[in-house]
Amino acid sequence: MSRARRVAVVGGGVLAAVVVALVCVFGLVGIEQTVSAGSQPRVCGVTVGVTSTDQTVRLLGASEETLAPGDRVRLSPLCVVEIVGIESAAASDEDGAGARVQLRWRWW
Repeated sequence: MSRARRVAVVGGGVLAAVVVALVCVFGLVGIEQTVSAGSQPRVCGVTVGVTSTDQTVRLLGASEETLAPGDRVRLSPLCVVEIVGIESAAASDEDGAGARVQLRWRWW
C-alpha cells in the first residue's frame, strides 16, 4: 500500500470517528428504550425506578417530578432522557403488567 493511500485510509477512519462522536455529543441521535412501570432499568449507566400513573411517569433516582410525554430530565451531566410515550396497562396483553414507558436518551 502506498503512503498516500495509507494516509487517506487513516484520515477517512479518523474523520468517521469524529463524525460519530459529534453526532453522539450533540444528541442528534436518540436511543429508544421501552421499560415497564415498576421496573428498575439502567439508562445511561444510571439505575432508575419507573413508576407510572394514568398519563404521567416518575423516574425515581433521577427526578422527583411527575413527567408527561415530551418532558425531559437530566440523569447525569452527559445524559438526558425524554419521555416519548406511555402505554397504559389496560392496553397490555400481559397479566399484571404495568404501563409501558417509552424513553429516548441522548448523550449531551
